[in-house]
Amino acid sequence: MGGNAASPAYSAQVAPYSFVPKVFAAQQALARAIQAEQRLIQAIATQEGGLSRRHKDCLFRTVASAWQNDCCRAIDPGTSSNQSENDSALVAFAQKLARYAPWFSRRDVEALKAAGFDDPAVLEAVQTIALSQMLCTLAYALCPDAEWQPASGIPPASPSFAANLEYTETLGPYLQTRVAPASGFRVGALFREHFGFVPNIFAEQMLRPDVVEAEAEALEQILIAEDVLSRIRKENILLAISAANGNTYFVAVHGQMLSVLGVSAEHSDQVVQGEYPPDMSAADVALLNEVRKLALPAAVSPGKFDPGALQAHGFTEVQIVEAVTMAALTNFLNTLQFGLGAAPDFPPRRIFSPKDLHRSAAPSRLTFDETRPEDADVPFVARVQNGDRDAFEDLVRRHSRRVFSTLAGILGGTDDARDATQEVFLKAFENISKFEGRSKFSTWLISVAINTGTDLLRQRRPSESLDEVADDEGFRPRQIQSWAENPEQLLAASERNDLVREAVLRLPPKYRVAVLLRDINQLSTEQAAAALGLSIPALKARLLRGRLMLRESLAPHFIRTENRSSNAQLR
Repeated sequence: MGGNAASPAYSAQVAPYSFVPKVFAAQQALARAIQAEQRLIQAIATQEGGLSRRHKDCLFRTVASAWQNDCCRAIDPGTSSNQSENDSALVAFAQKLARYAPWFSRRDVEALKAAGFDDPAVLEAVQTIALSQMLCTLAYALCPDAEWQPASGIPPASPSFAANLEYTETLGPYLQTRVAPASGFRVGALFREHFGFVPNIFAEQMLRPDVVEAEAEALEQILIAEDVLSRIRKENILLAISAANGNTYFVAVHGQMLSVLGVSAEHSDQVVQGEYPPDMSAADVALLNEVRKLALPAAVSPGKFDPGALQAHGFTEVQIVEAVTMAALTNFLNTLQFGLGAAPDFPPRRIFSPKDLHRSAAPSRLTFDETRPEDADVPFVARVQNGDRDAFEDLVRRHSRRVFSTLAGILGGTDDARDATQEVFLKAFENISKFEGRSKFSTWLISVAINTGTDLLRQRRPSESLDEVADDEGFRPRQIQSWAENPEQLLAASERNDLVREAVLRLPPKYRVAVLLRDINQLSTEQAAAALGLSIPALKARLLRGRLMLRESLAPHFIRTENRSSNAQLR
């Protein structure tokens, strides 16, 4: 990937990592990713706390040696002179976590503690190794033609090291580093907004809130931003690479995230297996096949990452760069979890062990991209705008049910919704001359309904709005097991519909309306976002949280008995 010389504005932060400006230059089309990576480097690599800078440089060279990439191995060894006697324990720790992460266990943490490193130092070691994995992934994919000679001074792990590996399953977390965040710590709100809760992997790092803030920014700038690749595409990348790395934690978390975003569990399971769903486009299959080549060193690579293969499927340079950056962030997160032993937030559908580290050679399936239908209301709108009032009756018949259900959801009752429906269509008729077709007529009409319903709601309950929620900050999903059609345990259809309707009405207003528009009224993401006056990422975040709250409310009625028992044990 091409690029100009890196800006001197951040050169001081990355010295002596001479390859990092070259990586940044290759990412110049994705400035927000560079910003997030800079902050991670500053928080983890350049701040001295439990570990010295010399120790961190030693860890970085050990990771670079595991990748055997000349570009990332080109690091100034000057800061690592006068090694102490406990450095060998640190190197062994890094070699295990960097090269053989799925085999990592509590025993490896205890061995490092026995060498004199306390919990804060071990936490920083894990964070440093994770950052090194991220940067080495970027260097491997974006800087294939290294201009430097390797100078790491750290030999790769010996064959006997690998031969003596023994898989030991130990329960985490491995460290006592979960502390209450300080007052004014606002990152928790970001996690709740975009994920619905604060994942354990971040809660286990609260001894270093500055690092957690940098990680949150990386998620926001790389995973959540949707101006290049879609959120679902990036969630699929995270899921595919986590599966290739054998990381149970992130397969569970982001399989669930995809489910809440509307992707079926079967789809996610196929991505995990590398047996892609038949409705997945050829471009997306190629994308996942290529990024799987960027998994951690322990995974068996099917070949060298090839940007040309993605270009042949129509991916632009900036899309390829973001896919690589997402892969690098995944390796960062997976390494953190392997090193900290963070317990899964959800009961895993699939538990990995080292024997699962393999690549699928399943054939890809070709599909055609979906085309968006035109607005079927345009002819009726044009007739009304030309003075044909009878045509408006056609629009009323076409959309009255959707408008009514939206208002009933906002207002919480059918009587008020009937009156409000009449008011909405009156407003629409009075203002239809102003409709210019910049969005679908149905989107415009639903936005009128939302505004009307919201005004009535605020008149009735001034403290309740679509923008402020006071009672859901402590929400954390627990009961989110899969729901299966079991005639002996599930409710009758009519009773089930009543439960769902009541649960939707109990949601805080801003989440209730998002769920109503997308899941009940079946508006597209773009239509719902436009109707609410939100960006697409903001709408998806609001919908994600609403769906999690809804699933949590309904879970006791829809999960199997054995799942309820398992859930109780997790509390």
